[in-house]
Amino acid sequence: MTPLLSMFTSVQTSQANPFPRRIVCLDYGSATTLLALGFPPVGVVAAQHWDYWVGEPTLPPSVADIGQDLVINLEAISRLNPDLILMTPYTASHKPVLEKIAPIEIIPLFDGKKQPLQASREITENLGVLLGLEKEAETYLKAFNAKLAKARDLVSQRKYPSLTLLNFMDGRHARVYGANSLYQNVMDEVGLTNAWTGETNYWGFQTIGLERLALTATENMQLIVFEPLMDDIKPTLENSPLWKRLPAIQNDRFVLMPPVLMFGMLPSAERFLSLVLAHLESRYS
Repeated sequence: MTPLLSMFTSVQTSQANPFPRRIVCLDYGSATTLLALGFPPVGVVAAQHWDYWVGEPTLPPSVADIGQDLVINLEAISRLNPDLILMTPYTASHKPVLEKIAPIEIIPLFDGKKQPLQASREITENLGVLLGLEKEAETYLKAFNAKLAKARDLVSQRKYPSLTLLNFMDGRHARVYGANSLYQNVMDEVGLTNAWTGETNYWGFQTIGLERLALTATENMQLIVFEPLMDDIKPTLENSPLWKRLPAIQNDRFVLMPPVLMFGMLPSAERFLSLVLAHLESRYS
């Protein structure tokens, strides 16, 4: 029995309904997965910022905002009367308080044991069993894997450039994504090449300055920057000699893309692949 299922088994036997139905999520990734299974949570952290960081899938207006991931609103959570609370290791410090309200399940995502894409597949399958949504999870996983297979076939027929993937923190510093990231996992599965081969941290990124980006930039790479992009960053970049000298800027190989949850699960992987391939096809096919 997987860790995700073992904890809840004893709880199920004591309930009239064998499956939890009022679920609170302390991370966006688990919430997107529930939405993909057609089962929205009753509450999620920072719901008001969902569109800013996640974009899609759309969060129903009925989902309550329960505070920030590290500063949760206990009263709001209690009022929702949840029968299950999902969290990741990042928010596990809330467990002693929240387990007084409802059973807790810590989802093993970005725990250093498995790559995020593999972990997300397993979590999706296990959530299906946990919630009595096995068929929905199976259907979603088949569709997801089919999309990756189709993308892999397309990429094998193209000569796309290598990609550099960024999220800007300010006008001079950005997160660049590589090994251990969800983005890299997806690229590896479909055959896309990451231009960034430097070290990354536990979460799959490294924070670099424009100077480092300029030194490592290759002539033909495609530069992808994901929103959100703060209002003051764009003019700063446009006036930066380092930025303007980047080959990607000079060769019209730069694109600003809508937000994709970089620490997400399969729905975010799906959105990432869809956005990136749509651009590559329009620009290079």
